[in-house]
Amino acid sequence: MIIDLIRVPDTKTIDDLLDEPLGLLYLAASLKKKGYEVRITNFAGFNEDNWKNEIKEADIYGIQLYTPTAHLGIEIAKYIKSIFPDKPIICGGAHPSALPYSPELKIFDVIVIGEGENTIVNIADNYNNGITPPKIIKSCYIENIDNLAFPDRSMVNMFEFHRKVNGKRCFGILGSRGCSYHCAFCDQALFGNKIRFRSIDNIISEIKHIIEKYNIRAFEFFDDMFTVSKKRLIEFNFKIKDYNIEYRCNGRTDINDQETYNLLYESGCRLICFGIESGSQKILNLMNKHNTVENAYKAISNAKKAGLLVAGYFLIGFPGETTDTIKETINFINQSNIDQAQGYTFVPLPGCDVYKNPEKYGILEMSKDYSDYYLIQGKHGLGGKTISTKFLNAYELESEVKKFREFLKNRTTKGCVQDYYKNQLNFNVK
Repeated sequence: MIIDLIRVPDTKTIDDLLDEPLGLLYLAASLKKKGYEVRITNFAGFNEDNWKNEIKEADIYGIQLYTPTAHLGIEIAKYIKSIFPDKPIICGGAHPSALPYSPELKIFDVIVIGEGENTIVNIADNYNNGITPPKIIKSCYIENIDNLAFPDRSMVNMFEFHRKVNGKRCFGILGSRGCSYHCAFCDQALFGNKIRFRSIDNIISEIKHIIEKYNIRAFEFFDDMFTVSKKRLIEFNFKIKDYNIEYRCNGRTDINDQETYNLLYESGCRLICFGIESGSQKILNLMNKHNTVENAYKAISNAKKAGLLVAGYFLIGFPGETTDTIKETINFINQSNIDQAQGYTFVPLPGCDVYKNPEKYGILEMSKDYSDYYLIQGKHGLGGKTISTKFLNAYELESEVKKFREFLKNRTTKGCVQDYYKNQLNFNVK
């Protein structure tokens, strides 16, 4: 039995080959562990018309769907059904996990909600034994994620992806799953709101495998909560020091002290990325961030003292945003002297509280054209026009985002950045 896992192209993103398809590599490893033949059809970098000749016959197809590219994934599924009508197609990922009963997903034979590593093996077993699985399957969260096989990176050409850390090609690692916070712009249907950690020994075994096989010593940790436990960081620092790695990670500005940032630097971290979102306390409160602007100032200062480069992610246009709150964010970026600032247009991703309760947030209109649900586009750095509020309509918001992007371009970005900053967005890099 051949199972074909398909990565859908993202024609609007800044760099569709920025990161490897880690989720599909996890699925492939689980299937291969059970003896199934697997291939990954990677359409990253393809345009909307040149993928059809790459579709080959398989016994089962699996398509990963994210909201802004779901329409292309559905198009791929329809094309597969037109040439191989009897072959079952599974879909999973963030979009079907949030909207499993959407009419546009009826083309799929099976829709998976949540984590897919165990579920896709069960589905394959069912089809292999002549059993038709249910249309919609809600996966149980995997409690011990140490039991998962490492992502099978042999399934793709790892060196065609572009992500770098400190100027060096890096590979992605996921050391935990889930997030215990409840930000109003975030959907937790895929990984849930309970944090599940891999053991430090398990993470280091994966790092050791990558070093030995690929001679790569730079990594990006995708975890939402990488820095949440000082105890884990102390253990990681102690056990990783002989491997001479460099990495970037994500953090919150309210949970770490100076010692933690020192530990990060000592263990090889060179860039920490904070989801600051806004320099306005009013907007942070509306977002349910449970955090303060003052914490952000303090975290940036402490991280920089430790020798870390600091990047901040900012969402422009959350309901309640005005020209005055955007000015507060600009002032924050200037006054904090943050090394790198990245701006995104707010979109109400399916499953988040804003999407589920638009009236609560003062939204007057909300698009249901999910192809517009992108936070940033490669050509001009803007996000899709998805909402109008009583504070800013969609066109006013687009105008404000343009001004914010110009502000970011005109300030100096410090340290090593991804190539698209220099090549596509024309940022000043020092």
